[in-house]
Amino acid sequence: MIDLDTVRAAILATVAPLPPVDVARADALGLVLAGDVVSRDAVPPFANTAMDGYALRAADTAGASEAAPVRLRVIGTLAAGAAPSVTVDDGEALRIMTGAPMPDGADAVVMVELTERDGDDVVLVQHEAILGEHVREAGGDVQVGELVFAAGTLLGAAHLGVLASIGVDRVPVHPRPRVGIISTGDELVESGAVGPGQIRDSNRPMLVGLLTRAGFTPVDLGIVRDDEAAVTAAIGAALERCDALLTSGGVRVGRRLRLREQRARAPGVG
Repeated sequence: MIDLDTVRAAILATVAPLPPVDVARADALGLVLAGDVVSRDAVPPFANTAMDGYALRAADTAGASEAAPVRLRVIGTLAAGAAPSVTVDDGEALRIMTGAPMPDGADAVVMVELTERDGDDVVLVQHEAILGEHVREAGGDVQVGELVFAAGTLLGAAHLGVLASIGVDRVPVHPRPRVGIISTGDELVESGAVGPGQIRDSNRPMLVGLLTRAGFTPVDLGIVRDDEAAVTAAIGAALERCDALLTSGGVRVGRRLRLREQRARAPGVG
């Protein structure tokens, strides 16, 4: 018996990846990248806040605590998706929502849970902020020109999210190989009642499932009877529409049919 690693290595040594194709990002799940993906954009594209709170100058909060809060004048509110229209000066704070751009003049954010409003125009800050606190800098996740994913990466759901974040709508990938599956044998039936000497074909449904789970596109080509001409024709037709072919049955040395001889004459048949 040949061990699995030896068999796998022998098969892979004779198999080349399919030529690359460009596909929509939504269709790339489970496929392998055929080229490097380099970001043309920074992520995030601008400095923004990671928390709901108040954008302010960290120096204005020196010594602030719950027992001795700092009073700052509130100069407005900035929601995510809006552009700042004010500059934060000394003694001021801007109410800001998660994801909103940092306004000019501000260099830190104090989360709302560490503040208390005193009327409409004043906020009591109970925390001494440090420079850059709760601020996501432009390019903090991905920088322009950065290699995001290398060729050979198997694309999962998280990869698609990253590709969307950097504006990649189409990606070069190796397409899923189409693998045909043929069962051979006069004794096989598809389903239903079985007669004397017959059995239901179970190998082909199993192979279809294994191929699907492994990321291939299975092509179920049904049952072929033990007739050399029929088997030869079925293999020829399968290789016209498939990248590879799996056959089940006909491997014993016998007078009726020796499928291994057909395999030897048809590259891509396993």
